[in-house]
Amino acid sequence: MALTQNQQLYEILQRSENPLITFRAEHNGDMISASLALAGLLEKFGRSAEIVSDGFALPSAYSFLPDADKIKKESNALKKFSVSLNIKDKKHPQIDYKIEGDKLHILIAPTHPQFSSDDIKINPAIYRHDLIITVNTPDLDSLGAFYRENTDFFYQVPIVNIDHSPENEHYGQLNFINLTASSVSEVIYDFIEQMDTNLLDEKLATYLLTGMIDKTKSFKMPSVTPKSFNIASHLMAAGAQRAEIVKNLYQSRTVGALRLWGRILLNLKTDDSQKIAWAAVSADDFAETNALPQDLFGVIDELIISIPTIELTALFYEKNNERFCLLKSEKDLNLRSHFAPYAPSGNANLIKFVLPVEPNAILEKLKQLI
Repeated sequence: MALTQNQQLYEILQRSENPLITFRAEHNGDMISASLALAGLLEKFGRSAEIVSDGFALPSAYSFLPDADKIKKESNALKKFSVSLNIKDKKHPQIDYKIEGDKLHILIAPTHPQFSSDDIKINPAIYRHDLIITVNTPDLDSLGAFYRENTDFFYQVPIVNIDHSPENEHYGQLNFINLTASSVSEVIYDFIEQMDTNLLDEKLATYLLTGMIDKTKSFKMPSVTPKSFNIASHLMAAGAQRAEIVKNLYQSRTVGALRLWGRILLNLKTDDSQKIAWAAVSADDFAETNALPQDLFGVIDELIISIPTIELTALFYEKNNERFCLLKSEKDLNLRSHFAPYAPSGNANLIKFVLPVEPNAILEKLKQLI
């Protein structure tokens, strides 16, 4: 009898000796939390997983999560090399090494009988990870430089693709995708519930509830279902620290971020139908409020909640003497496709790109998409 998808994933995770977890470069709290939950789950199976996301910098709001500081911005040692030495009929040799300039010298103390060149073999390099798990990543290009600089790795090592988005391109050997889930954290909870609820402890529950709260904006988004609320109650019953999550995600905004938000809201413009909202943010705005470009994501989220008619949001901002555009869609639009000539980074409904034209040209394009 064929295994169910849950059983397939369970078997794959059990068999993996050295898994790697990764998520797209334009990440959110759901991806961070879900990846940590997967690493924690693998730890229960006796595995140590590495988590990598291209250029990752941990947002301060998530620093309260255990082990969040272990997520890496790159992986510099995907391959491992080995040298075999035939010691048959020989005493165990003493081995040492030294580095001279750019060379590593391996020193083998003489034994009887002596070694010959035939006793030494340099083995082909192999990848040290035997499994790749992608989290909420619609396609491999979304992984940024980590994928572009290691394409052979992604083609030679099996991929488990975990997501809840309809834009996912099903590129994995196992595509574990639940389109009805509100978040990828909810997808992982469903898996744990189906396989073994005893695996769910306080730490895992806190990870998963953090991801769900982040992705649904504290259960205010249209994607929330009655099942989402039911899962949240089970996670809190398992020990999830809801008060700590809410405190860090929503009650710890920096003064600078709030000041920046205020400036943007004062300058916010909408079209006549209030389906498109946009604002410009100058370099002086960042400097005078002591805020950062990543604070702009919070503005977009607040706009969506405050003005439910908004379908497209555009923020034009300056950084290091360059102009950028940040676009977010609440419609079933593939922004990466529509704005492909600008080489955007991000995913189908949230992109960022260097602005090569005047903002009005982007706004005209947005009006055509409505």
